[in-house]
Order: sequence, then C-alpha cells, then structure tokens
Amino acid sequence: MNTPVITQPLQLGTEEELKWRLSLISPDDLMRGLFHNSLLDLVQRLEGDEAVKECLDVCGEARFLDFFNYAHHSYIKLLYASAQRLTARFGSFERAMWEIGYEGGKSFYASAAGKVLIMMAQGDPRRLLSNIPTGMQTASKHVELKVTLTGPRSGILVKHEVMPRQHTEGGLQAMCDVAKVKGAKVTSRSLSPTDNEYEVTWE
Repeated sequence: MNTPVITQPLQLGTEEELKWRLSLISPDDLMRGLFHNSLLDLVQRLEGDEAVKECLDVCGEARFLDFFNYAHHSYIKLLYASAQRLTARFGSFERAMWEIGYEGGKSFYASAAGKVLIMMAQGDPRRLLSNIPTGMQTASKHVELKVTLTGPRSGILVKHEVMPRQHTEGGLQAMCDVAKVKGAKVTSRSLSPTDNEYEVTWE
C-alpha cells in the first residue's frame, strides 16, 4: 500500500485526515486493549451505553481485554468515533482528543506495568521523563521517540508517531499527575505531519 505523502497537516478530525492516518499503520502495529477500554469507559460515563455501542460498531469489535494486543488500526477508528461523539461536550474535537489521551494515560499508569515505571522514578521527575520510552514501548509497539533533559526542571520528548499530538500530550500530562510531579505542565508543537515535540516542565 502506498502511503500518501503529506507536506501540510490536514485538518484534525476530517475524513481525509483519518484516512491518511490509517494509511500510516501496518498490520503488525499493536496497542494494548487497556487504552480501548479507558476510552470506552469515558464515553460510557459521559454519553451512556448507546454511545459505547455506536463507537464499537465503527471498529468492528464487541469488547477488549486490557492486556491483550489489538491492531492499532482498531484503536484509531475507535478514537476518532469517540472524539466525534465527545466534541460537543468538550467544546472541540482537539480537546476531546486531549481528554481521551489523558484518560488513557491515567489508566496505563494505574496498571501494574505503569506502577512499576512510576516506582522506578523514585519521585524524581527527570528519571520519570527518562523512563517514558520504556513506558510507551510497553503500551504500544513500534514507538520511535527521543527524550532530552534540558534543565533541572525541564525536558523535551520528540516523537515520530501515528497518534494525534493532542492525544499524546494528554497522556503525558496524566503521567505527571499520577506521579504527583509538582507544577507539571506539558506543551507541544508539530514538527511535521508525523513528528511532534513535547516540552515537560515542573516546579
């Protein structure tokens, strides 16, 4: 399959942008069911069971097991269907993406694997930041990223990714919040359609 070359970012949430993002994913790209379930839990709490069923219908699945690996393709479809459903509640598609990423991050770092990574950091935000590659590779396969500590209270993560930038930013903020990093703030910017930079600062 030939992947379309995009030089300018497409508008997030459009059918064209979704098709382009799906074209980046190969069949062996996998993601833990935990993220599917945290997303569906958010939809269920805010929109109810019927909304959950509609989102599941889009990705062609009936249920997910937390620590079973599923095609990343199915998560992207579920993600976009859920973000569309939650757009009115959060005010924009972009904010819905951020909130879904935040919920997914909270779920992962509350899991057994996530708790180990938090414990390994021993309360040190710099160590927590350095452990991000291990955490992301545990959560999802084929992750390409680089972490650079830029000061005593800051670091930058550059990630080549399929996921929307807002989703990853929310997940990183959740990691900081679960680890109780004082004054943590995550900001991001796009470097290219598939490369994003995330700056993490703390007090």
